[in-house]
Amino acid sequence: MQIKRPTSALNPFPLLPGLILMLCFGTNVVLAQPQELLHKADSLAKALQYEEANATLSAFIKAYPQRKYDLGEAYFKMARNHFQLGHLETATQCNQQSADLRMAIAPDALGLNEQLSACICLEEGQYDTALEHLKKARLYPFFDDPLIPAEIALLESEIQEQRQEYELALKAARSAAEIVEIVESEEAPLLADIYLQQAHLLATKQDWAAAAEACQASLQIEESPEAHLLLGQALLAIGQPSEEAKAALTKAQEQGATAVQIEAGLALAQWELENEKPYGVLAQIDRVSPLINNQQVSRGQDTGIHKPGQKQDYLIAKMESLRAQAYLMEASTDSYVQALDAAYTGLEAWQRSGKEDTLPEDQLLEAGLQALSHREMEVNEFDTHFLMLCHREAQIFSSDPHEKAAHIFFLETHSAIFGKYGDADTAFIKQLDYKAIQQIHSKLATEAPDALDYNAFQQFFGPFEALLANKKSLTLGLPKTWPAQKILELPTTPEPDGGIWPFRRQPKPLRERFRINDTPVEGIKHSTSPESPGKGSLHPH
Repeated sequence: MQIKRPTSALNPFPLLPGLILMLCFGTNVVLAQPQELLHKADSLAKALQYEEANATLSAFIKAYPQRKYDLGEAYFKMARNHFQLGHLETATQCNQQSADLRMAIAPDALGLNEQLSACICLEEGQYDTALEHLKKARLYPFFDDPLIPAEIALLESEIQEQRQEYELALKAARSAAEIVEIVESEEAPLLADIYLQQAHLLATKQDWAAAAEACQASLQIEESPEAHLLLGQALLAIGQPSEEAKAALTKAQEQGATAVQIEAGLALAQWELENEKPYGVLAQIDRVSPLINNQQVSRGQDTGIHKPGQKQDYLIAKMESLRAQAYLMEASTDSYVQALDAAYTGLEAWQRSGKEDTLPEDQLLEAGLQALSHREMEVNEFDTHFLMLCHREAQIFSSDPHEKAAHIFFLETHSAIFGKYGDADTAFIKQLDYKAIQQIHSKLATEAPDALDYNAFQQFFGPFEALLANKKSLTLGLPKTWPAQKILELPTTPEPDGGIWPFRRQPKPLRERFRINDTPVEGIKHSTSPESPGKGSLHPH
């Protein structure tokens, strides 16, 4: 009888295949675990859960200290997450740890570290240092992602924009576009951001038509609330408060994040204003105001050397300027009071903002002065600090600096001129003919004052001439840019000057009629209110 040999006898190691499979499977589990952690961190970062992503990366670093290559990746990803959170110092530290590891194992990847260093320096306001990091980044090959050079060029554009080197910024943005078009196509998604950057730069240069075209090119590739916002703003700046502008701004307001909603709402309020719809302005402001007050400023809106509160104050100033202009359009006693109150509130916010942009200030001053030019307003309660803002760079001439004479201050904003008269009994403000006075300035640039007749004097002083009839002295405040000496020589309205009938009439120069000294005086303070308001306050109450 033949005895069957057990199957195991044919294989001296009967358990080996199963063991190998088990070991292989177990090894795959061990090998997969680190990559799963890294992938999980990537997924969390894409979902903007940066702190959770960093917790996952920290677990990886602690569990796998021997995986030097992956550690370089982990520290780099952690640095990017800290950057997104605004933790710039920690981001710098993690980025340096990544670079130290990569130096020995993967030096070609150091270009990414240099790129991130440039981003951090940009946020810190270290623009020259950021450009140095970009210069180093360009020395590295980016075989795995040939679009990174385009990202570097786009980043350079942003840095040059902050340096106010707008031509260099535009050149870098166009270089980024060329790289993308060569590597991919003229419809590559990255081009949407590049065209939008170009639009921002063109808007900064006030080339609004080109900015609108760049926005439209960006939107043809990809829908973007930011592009819709800038398109609407550009169309408004061109002077086209059209339905196209309103549609773009409405999309931005509906689709954008809080910061975009605020800017879109303010632009829509401007659209309503230019279409003479004051109630539409106020409706938009009612929508925007709570967003500004409750805005949680994120890293992406104000960073580095900028303070979030300052931007919020600047937005409040713009909002109150629009509110004041809307109230002026309603043209009632109550609305003039509301316009003045909005102007005060806006100027307080503008002062806190520390912004160098003087347009909102001019608009607020103009709105306040327009409100005060209506006789229903109690001009004697006009705040001294408000006045000082209006003529902060005035040339002041006086018959006698120590005498309490009548005074006239001419106050000029970006599109209007006002005259404020004051003496012991009377104070009021009148809006003057802006174009007529500008024409007189033009004539004085080429002609002698005595070549102009007394009508030029009346353009300046007509609203106050009746009160000036018996005045022998006068304090005069003129904007810094006005030709003061020539204005002092303008012939005044002729007066009887002795002799028999018919009276001889000889127009005297302004300076001679009121015995005004030729030399400007400094340090004269004039108040239109019996009580000075609190120091540092703009508001009269």
